Amino acid sequence: MKKLNLLYICCCFSLMTQAQIQEENFNAASLPSGWSVNNSTACSWKFGYTNDLPFMNPTTPVKLGSGSVIFNDNKCGAFKNNILKLEGPEVDLLTEGVFKAAVEIVFNHQAFVNSGKFMVEVWDGDNWQNILTVSDDSPAKGSTDIATTATIDVSDYINSAFKVRFVYDDENSRTFGVAIDHYKLINTAPEGGFVYYPNPVNDDLNIRARENISSIMVYNAIGQLVMTKRPSEIATVLEMSTLASGMYLVELEAGSLKENFKIFKK
Repeated sequence: MKKLNLLYICCCFSLMTQAQIQEENFNAASLPSGWSVNNSTACSWKFGYTNDLPFMNPTTPVKLGSGSVIFNDNKCGAFKNNILKLEGPEVDLLTEGVFKAAVEIVFNHQAFVNSGKFMVEVWDGDNWQNILTVSDDSPAKGSTDIATTATIDVSDYINSAFKVRFVYDDENSRTFGVAIDHYKLINTAPEGGFVYYPNPVNDDLNIRARENISSIMVYNAIGQLVMTKRPSEIATVLEMSTLASGMYLVELEAGSLKENFKIFKK
């Protein structure tokens, strides 16, 4: 059985803010402003759908809490490779000062004999990057849930033309379909103004800050300075593969921010 695959980036911080950047509830019966479609078939998305999901049979039909955008592959004909794309508007995350963000999607996907998949992609400034692939029923058959909520960290893809794209591929088969009830792009930056991950670290320590990082100094357990870096960027990578295992103190300066944090090197 195929599984639902999510891309999560584990970050270390103490306090989070949740500022909404983009949101679409798909309640209206037409294509939302700023959104576009690109389909390989004459069949298309249906917006503002409020009835029972038609592709839930033979399981018990469900109705999502509000309007949604759906694609019903079962009505589009058998053995046509239906690929549908629904693309959101661009947002300049760099100008808005966003250095950490997540995409949240509420959806219902129903496959048929392992056919049909729902994908979420984001534009990284140069290419589309897949952040979610769902190839099985989600929620699973027998579940009392009417939808699945996926929250995916997209901090590595922040750029001046960020956008999201939903893709449905019936894999050249007659399958059921997908409904998307809600989409959000959320600023998940911590109030402290920076994030670092992973911890413990094997090789590379990723650091992102709200302002350009002017100085990073790394000290070992006995206070010796073992590494320095002056990146002058909001994001940088410390290559720690040559350091011995143990605890290290990292001093960070970014604008008016001055912070110390501990890292364990495996």
